[in-house]
Amino acid sequence: MDLNVVLREKKEKNLALKKSFWLIQKNKALWLIKLSNKALIKDLRDWFLSLPVSFVVQIDWIETELLGKNIVATSKVDDKDLIWFDFIVCDDEIENLSKYLEKWVAPIISNNSHLASILREYNPVKNEGNTYFYENTDKWNIFYSIVRYMENYKFPFDNKNLVKNILSI
Repeated sequence: MDLNVVLREKKEKNLALKKSFWLIQKNKALWLIKLSNKALIKDLRDWFLSLPVSFVVQIDWIETELLGKNIVATSKVDDKDLIWFDFIVCDDEIENLSKYLEKWVAPIISNNSHLASILREYNPVKNEGNTYFYENTDKWNIFYSIVRYMENYKFPFDNKNLVKNILSI
C-alpha cells in the first residue's frame, strides 16, 4: 500500500475514531496509552490535558470514560482500529508490540525493554529509526519522549519518514 494513501486515510479515519470516543476533533494526533502503572497514568493525565493531542488510555478495569477534553479511558481498543493511531506509549508489560508496528503505529517504549533490540531511536536529521525511547519508567522521562515525538509530528516529512521506517522492520 502506498504510504501517502495510508497517511491520508489515517487522518480521515482517526477523526471518526475521535468522534466515537467523544474527543476533540481539531487535535491532529491520536495516541494510545498502554501503561500498567495506574499512578503513572494519573500523573501523566494532568500533563496530557495541556497538549494538542487526543489520548485513548487503555485500562483493563474501566469501561469507557471521558477523563478530560482530550483523554478517554477504555478497556478495549479493537485491533481493526489500531491503524488509526499515530503512536502508542507503552511499558514492558506490552504484549505483542508487532501488532502495533504492523498497523504503522510508532511506539514510545523503555530503552531497557526486551523489545528495544528490534527498534532504533528516531533521528530526524538522518531520517533513521522507528521509535522514541524513554530511559526510566517515570512521568518525566515518558513525557520528555512524548514531547520529542510531538516536535517530529509537526513536520510532515519527518513523520512520514518515521512511519516509513516502521514499515521496514
